[in-house]
Order: sequence, then structure tokens, then C-alpha cells
Amino acid sequence: MQATFVRTFRRDLRVLEREAVRHLDGETSCCGVTLGQCHALLELSFSDCSLTSLAAALDLDTSTLSRTVDGLVKMGWVERTQDAADRRAVRLALTAAGRGKVAEIDGMCDRYYQGLFGDMSDRDRKCVLQGVKLLGEAMRSHRNAPEAGQPCCAATGRKEVPSGRK
Repeated sequence: MQATFVRTFRRDLRVLEREAVRHLDGETSCCGVTLGQCHALLELSFSDCSLTSLAAALDLDTSTLSRTVDGLVKMGWVERTQDAADRRAVRLALTAAGRGKVAEIDGMCDRYYQGLFGDMSDRDRKCVLQGVKLLGEAMRSHRNAPEAGQPCCAATGRKEVPSGRK
């Protein structure tokens, strides 16, 4: 693979990352939720689940997610109920207010992305969708591969930058 391709891809990906972060920050703040709360609400809109399965779906630690869920429960958007099949397990589900919040988020995001893709041809939209799907799958597969596991800087012997700093 050509070095120029990789460098061009990395440059374009950084632009995409910055734009996505700007958009997501604005998107969630005007809906009155954090990015983590947004992801949890949207995932719960697909089905009720346990904290463990929600953490697996979001690829988060259960203790981290537990604090997020606690906040959603306090806001009245999520409820905890005892699982009928396993009395030790707790199910998480959206409340009516939570479904309303998800509808608000979905409506706003749908309008944004319809505007974003509105001027693209059908072919270009399909290419973007396929490319994003393939890239996401490749990144997840690479991260989960036993031989991957190390960030870029580990190969050079440099120390990793602490999370949250860029």
C-alpha cells in the first residue's frame, strides 16, 4: 500500500473526526444530554436490556456505564425493573419520557443528515454508507485481534497520550 494513500487517508480522517466531534457535541447539548447518555438512550430504543448487555453493545465498562444509567434514571428517561426470568437480573428500559427524548434526538439527527446527504447522488450516498460500514468493521476487527492490541505510538516506543488529550 502506498504511503501517500495512508497519509492522505489519515489527514482526511482527522478532518472527519473533528467535524463529527463538533457535530456530536452540538447535537447532544441542544438535546440536553451528554454524548454517553445519547448513546445509551439510542441503544435502549432498540430493545430493553441488562446493564451488562448495554455495556457490551456500547463497548464500555459496566461501572462507567452504571453512572450514566443512574443519571438517566434520575432524569426519568430510563427505568430499572426486575427481570421476570432471573430475579437477580435488572432490566433497563426507556420510559415514555425517554422515548420522547429519543424521538427528539432522532428527529434532529435525521434532519441534519438528510441535509448533509441531500445534494449527493444515490450512488455516492451508497458509497459513503458502505465505506463507513467497512471502515468501522475493519477498525473493530483490528482492535479485537490478538496481534493488534497496541496503539500507533507503541510501535515507536513512545508513550501513549492519556485519554481525553489530543
